[in-house]
Amino acid sequence: MLKLNLGCGSNKLSGYVNIDSVKEFSPDLVHDLSDPLPYQDLSVDEILAEDILEHLDKYARYFFCLEIVRVLKIGGKAVLQVPNFKKFMWQFFRMKFDDFVDNLFGENMLGSKIYIGHFGNHKWGYSPDSLKKFMSIFGIEAEKIEKKELNIRFTGKKIKHVTFEDLKDFQVYSYGNDHGIGEATLPLSFIKEKMDQYKKQ
Repeated sequence: MLKLNLGCGSNKLSGYVNIDSVKEFSPDLVHDLSDPLPYQDLSVDEILAEDILEHLDKYARYFFCLEIVRVLKIGGKAVLQVPNFKKFMWQFFRMKFDDFVDNLFGENMLGSKIYIGHFGNHKWGYSPDSLKKFMSIFGIEAEKIEKKELNIRFTGKKIKHVTFEDLKDFQVYSYGNDHGIGEATLPLSFIKEKMDQYKKQ
């Protein structure tokens, strides 16, 4: 079985290909998860992504998940862990403002030793319901959702193969634009075009 541990950090697991962009962790594969995974379509049995999805912005998370379902076999397992943002917000009432902001938006110097770049910052929040709904877009059906302290652990099964072509017209809503300047929704194809342009700069 081919199992991937994405963004493994120091948590390298036996039986998995441990993947991280930070070479100081000595992963099996040094790879930036912002880029396509170096695996063929429908070739992976299980994907583990602990504490990764919240570090991707509102738009980048769609393309990360498209990569997960691209390589995952039908019936394959996806396990994701993210902070329970709804529960996390209650920490505001127990902490000083500056400490809360520092904690909420992540720490880029892991263990006070290793700089981990943009994957150190939190860029999006999830509740159990919003995570379940988001993963369903990509054909991942929830089998178990657990709340563990300040985290949500999602276990799902791929029930259908979803590609970018299937989702290119999917409309991503923006509350800020809807109540400010810009379009209320944007198709995923337009978002990809703009993101690709940005990468080339």
